[in-house]
Amino acid sequence: MMLGIVLHGAMFYLTSPPPAMPGFVDRNNSALFDVVMAFIHSFRMPTFFVVAGFFTALLVEKRGLSATYKDRARRVLAPFVAGFVTIMPLTLLFMVDFQLAAGYGSHRLWPDLRALQSLDRDMRAMGAPQGQIPVLHLWFLYYLCYFYLLIPVCRFLVGGSLKYEARVRRALESPLTLVLLVLHAAATLWPYHGGQVYEGFLFLKPHLPSLIYYGSFFVFGYFLYHYRDFLRFLARRVPAWGLLSGFLFPLATWASALDNAARGASVELHLAAVLANAACTWALICLFIGGTQRWFDRESPWIQYVSQSSYWVFLVHMPLVAFAGWWLVQFDFPSVLKFLLVCAFTSVVAFLTFHYWVQKTWLSTFLHGRRFHLAWPWRHG
Repeated sequence: MMLGIVLHGAMFYLTSPPPAMPGFVDRNNSALFDVVMAFIHSFRMPTFFVVAGFFTALLVEKRGLSATYKDRARRVLAPFVAGFVTIMPLTLLFMVDFQLAAGYGSHRLWPDLRALQSLDRDMRAMGAPQGQIPVLHLWFLYYLCYFYLLIPVCRFLVGGSLKYEARVRRALESPLTLVLLVLHAAATLWPYHGGQVYEGFLFLKPHLPSLIYYGSFFVFGYFLYHYRDFLRFLARRVPAWGLLSGFLFPLATWASALDNAARGASVELHLAAVLANAACTWALICLFIGGTQRWFDRESPWIQYVSQSSYWVFLVHMPLVAFAGWWLVQFDFPSVLKFLLVCAFTSVVAFLTFHYWVQKTWLSTFLHGRRFHLAWPWRHG
């Protein structure tokens, strides 16, 4: 989830925002950030939902179904509601401020009505969604609440598969399984421009294609928990996943660019885009899960600190990123310097607030069900 800081910091400095993400960008921009955003976005949330499904299965096994739903209501639904009425409005204010600063040169914290009307008119002309209630980066908590409703279905599928456990374990390591996963992901990507998921999921109204696309990864993660020997298989083949990803990511980026340029006029280009992006996503999921299993499955004060703070950092990073991006618009700095300043400011404030205001307080109990007393990781031997 820490990659959210990098991803959302990069979006201010794109040269060519995706067609489904209309808006103004900083005048200091670089194609480097188009690549950074496309790369992270191609695997970050699918990987997260695989991991979320995996640990949901663990929770169900340890506590049972009823206790799991009660826990998820406290740790996911309640923080979503709290964030929706606190963090989200603040984020929205700074995002609007950034758009006004980048598009019209206005640097006021509280925008006036005339500026908002101009922005609304221009955003409509660019094709921005209208009449929707945004949830912004909190969408993943919102969608998790829907995916938890799939737990009985997941349990049924897992239970049915256990009759053929040995065959399933062998099948998971077969190249045919990866092909089938890619074909399924490609089918769920069909509704999206360029075969890339940049639209529909950021609003309170559920977006069915996004529920199907991301929900598939959650179900796979739940299933994976019961066949977790497969993780060792992924770890052993990290070099292969790296080579495959290195080939597929440029191919997927190129295919998406061609499909977007065709504006839906070519079924062949769209088919190529969804297939390439689906293959790239699954290769990167295998790479990052396998790499994590291979290199980070160990005791470390750094890993512990980052993992325990990641929920808070995720919740608060977006208003911090948006504030820093808005404030830096007025300066004519190189885009790389601005991006680094945005990421540094966000990281420092997010981790400092976790360390001194969250981990030992009721906020930690609210988010995690417990309080922490973590020292800074560099203070450990």
